Amino acid sequence: MLQSTARIISETLGRESWLVRATRPAYESALGWIYKEGLPWKINEIEYRLDPRHRHRLGREYDPSVADFLRSRVRDGAVCFDVGANVGVYVLQLAYWSQPSGRVVAFEPNPGAREVLERHVKLNDIAKRVTIVPSAVGCSSGKATLYAADADGMSRLNVPNSSIADRVRPIEVALLRIDDYVKQSGHAPDVLMVDIEGFEIAALAGARRLIQCKRDLLIVVEMHPDVWLSADTNRRQAENLLDELQLTPVPSQGQTDALGDHATVHLKQRERA
Repeated sequence: MLQSTARIISETLGRESWLVRATRPAYESALGWIYKEGLPWKINEIEYRLDPRHRHRLGREYDPSVADFLRSRVRDGAVCFDVGANVGVYVLQLAYWSQPSGRVVAFEPNPGAREVLERHVKLNDIAKRVTIVPSAVGCSSGKATLYAADADGMSRLNVPNSSIADRVRPIEVALLRIDDYVKQSGHAPDVLMVDIEGFEIAALAGARRLIQCKRDLLIVVEMHPDVWLSADTNRRQAENLLDELQLTPVPSQGQTDALGDHATVHLKQRERA
């Protein structure tokens, strides 16, 4: 009832009208109080429970073509790495698709996003199958500077994202290589998802051993070629790395240039001679 009333008022007055903006904090607080056990919320037709204050970060139809691709390939028992998990839109789905015995390892360096992610994991009763790693991922292990804005998924390493530059703050975060994590934990993934705002090529470079050894690894990556420069990456380097790792980028969202457009690709393993 509260949501329906709020929707009518918002549609009538406009989402950015002074009255809607003035009452929004109280409305969000009320939702949080009412839905202490989580707001029922469907993502790609499956119902989960969310912190209602962050529902706008998890669209009801979220990358549907990518979700369809993964849904048909992720099996019960799969170990899934979600690099750049943010508040958990794919953590929830990967845990659902790989149930009852699959595991998800979620890498998220942003404290604001990680706090919401932890809440979503708890609300959906999947804490026993989800490991949250508070680190950024790159081509080496060490430290890095993350320019973060609350739980915003556009937070970025090295340089602020221009879209949120007016509200970011620099945070020193741990940086690790996927190969180092696999060696230390003893867990190699069956599925590797990467969405880290331009550092995806660096992350793949840090997963060389894994990719070369596990030839049935399913790799799905959101490419951000327009900001590769912030990670000291260019197209030639990306092409060379994919050739080295024997990976072919296949568009997943209808894009015409798998390495030139901002969109998700499947990095398909090539047949070895």
